[in-house]
Amino acid sequence: MIEGYKVFNKGLVNNYGMHFLEHQDYQVDKRKQEIKYGLDGYGFHFVKRLEDGLRYFDSFNKDVDIAKVVALGDVKESFDDYYGYYDLYVTDHIFIDHVLTREEIIDYIKGTSIMQIERFVANYKLTDKEIATILKDYPCDKVKNAINYYQYKDYKTYTKYKK
Repeated sequence: MIEGYKVFNKGLVNNYGMHFLEHQDYQVDKRKQEIKYGLDGYGFHFVKRLEDGLRYFDSFNKDVDIAKVVALGDVKESFDDYYGYYDLYVTDHIFIDHVLTREEIIDYIKGTSIMQIERFVANYKLTDKEIATILKDYPCDKVKNAINYYQYKDYKTYTKYKK
């Protein structure tokens, strides 16, 4: 049993149009096809770190739901060394525990590393209040720069460091 996060389009709809419900479990037929991670995969994809799941959704322009999930069946692990994404999973049996509120999402990210916060702000549209909350706890340049670049579209943020 592995706990993690799964990102959905608003209304708990996955990228293939399947609608999910909180507090329900779902299974795929392993006799039909072996579970496999990836775009051509089979099964229910999820991630260990919430921010990694945002990579597959345009959460700057669309509302998304982020759910806490539990894998109840067979699990296969994957990774993407090139981009530094690890603990990516696919399972044949998943339980949708609950959809996180924005407050829960911000609380989660505040308890992570600087690198995780950078990834998060690169892929999740934040309100000014949420940005202030993160900056209060992480006033370092790396977080400030990531917020300026991704949230405020200040594309000169990183160019000023070139020599």
